[in-house]
Order: sequence, then C-alpha cells, then structure tokens
Amino acid sequence: MKQQFRPIFAFVLLPVLLFCGCKVPLDDRQAVVEVKNQVASLEKTLAESVMVQQALQKQVEDLQRRFDEARDQLLKQDQRIRVLVEEATEGREQRSSRGKLVERAEKVVEPRLENSAALPGGAHEQLYDDSLTAYRNGDYETSVKLFAAYLRDFPESSRAANARYWLGESYYSLAQYAQAISEFKRVQSDFPKSPKVPDALLKIAMSFQAIGGFDAARATYAALIQKYPASSSAAKAKKALANFE
Repeated sequence: MKQQFRPIFAFVLLPVLLFCGCKVPLDDRQAVVEVKNQVASLEKTLAESVMVQQALQKQVEDLQRRFDEARDQLLKQDQRIRVLVEEATEGREQRSSRGKLVERAEKVVEPRLENSAALPGGAHEQLYDDSLTAYRNGDYETSVKLFAAYLRDFPESSRAANARYWLGESYYSLAQYAQAISEFKRVQSDFPKSPKVPDALLKIAMSFQAIGGFDAARATYAALIQKYPASSSAAKAKKALANFE
C-alpha cells in the first residue's frame, strides 16, 4: 500500500521543491538591487551635502572678511569721534618740549622728499633718529609726523619695519587705537620676517583689549603664542590671557 503512494507523493512534492528552489535566488537578487539603489541614493545625498557644506564655508569666510573690514572701519570712525570730542571739550594740548623737533616735522611732512640729500646733512638716518627721540621724549604727535614722513620717503629702508612699528607705538601712546592696530598689522603684512612682528601682534591684542574688543584680543594673543612661542611677547600674551579667565 505504501509503495503505491510513493510515486504520487514524489509527483506532488517535486514541483513544490522546484518552485521553492527558484524563488529564493530571485528574492535575493531583488534585495541586492534595492540595497545598491539605496547606497547610490545615499552617496548622491552625501555628495550634495558636501557641496552645500563647501558653499556655506565659503560664505562664512567671505562674511568673516567683510566683518573684519567693517570692524576696522568702525574702530577708525570711533577713534576719530573720540579725538574730535576731546578737541572740542579740552582743546589741543600744547607741548613745550617740541622745540626743534616740531620745526623739523613741519619741514619734512608737507613736501615729499625725493632722496636723502633733501634732509640736512644728506643723511636720512637722522630723520629716523629724530623720530625715535621724539617718541622717547613723550612727544608722540611729533613722532607720528616724523615716522610717517620717514616711511613715505624711505619705504625700502632697512629701518622701515622698525619705523612702522614705532609709528604704531606712537598712535598707541596717543590712545588712538584704531590707527595703532592698522600700523601694527602692516608690520605683520609688509615685513613678515621682521623680529618686530611678535611685538606688533602683542600690541594689536592690547589695542583691541583697550577698546573692548575682547574676543579679537583673545584670538590675537592665542595666535601670537602659537606662532612665536619662544618670544618674550608670547610670555606676555600668556599672562594677559590668564587675566581673562
């Protein structure tokens, strides 16, 4: 009896096995295709995200540059307003110590000097020495005029970097911090290899701090420490940063 049912059972079971055997690979192929499609979609989305991120980064950098330019302009305008207010309320302070240095400043500021022979004795080094003397005597307005004249007429001089730095120091001593920042930045940009660059960075940070630009001051102190860690200016910057905390 059992032997009679065996052919029938085999006949029914064979199509089922064949059907099942064909269906599984087909499903696998479809699943693989779906996964590939999903991966391709994710890759496309990722590429688009990267492009968007790059565009946003460029916009941020552009906005930061515009912000820096606008900030510098506002600082200069603010400083001009302060000077005008001081002049209107207190009048201009007359310095009795100018003497011959003032006369010299009046002679060299107005006309452009074509060469060192235009100066007494034909030595342009004398102009630099007089500029520095005026600064050390506390006659900062005269030192501003003299250092500016020196840089105007002798921009390629070996002392040009120092002159630019001391021009910034003169403005700083006059509490004209916007102009001081501008001059100290030029030390860094025009004379990047000058040993005065660390000192200029320190004074940029101090100028920002003096006018309440504490974020800019912190950033400049940090940049100074990172770029010139062994300098004496970096040691001063570390102490200044410690006071912020």
